[in-house]
Parts: sequence; structure tokens; C-alpha cells
Amino acid sequence: MSIVTWLVAGGLVGWGACAYMGTPTSQAFAFNAVVATVGAAVGLWTLGTTFDIAPGLNVFAVIVGVVCGAVVLLMVHLVRRIVTS
Repeated sequence: MSIVTWLVAGGLVGWGACAYMGTPTSQAFAFNAVVATVGAAVGLWTLGTTFDIAPGLNVFAVIVGVVCGAVVLLMVHLVRRIVTS
């Protein structure tokens, strides 16, 4: 998968997470975008080889990246909430 796809999917999920949680600070956006990009990269790498997704920027790759990035971001935020409480 293309690094551009990872960045697009991670940026979309990071922006969406900031908008949903009401954290407009650049630090929160950067954290969310990095975590979501890592999740998108891992998800696209794993599912890309499983489903033989063509490399590059296509709709299916962005959808898979967004879903995987969102799942990883949700898990990180749940762990942070459990640890801090």
C-alpha cells in the first residue's frame, strides 16, 4: 500500500476524532492523526495482502485504512481512559 493512502486515511480519522471529541488543539490532532496513521498502515498492510488490494490510492484502500485507523484509535483512547481513572 502507498504511504499516501496511510496518511490520507490517518489524517481523516484523526480529524474526525478531534471533531467528535471536541478537542480542537493541534496537539490532540497530531496524536490522533499519528495513532490513526499507524493503525491504517498496519490494517492496510495486513488486509492488503489478504484481499490482494492494488497498491496506491483507491477508494477501497482508503475505506479499509479509515476503519482500521479508527479501531486502533478507539483502542488507544479506551486504554488511556482505563489507565488514568
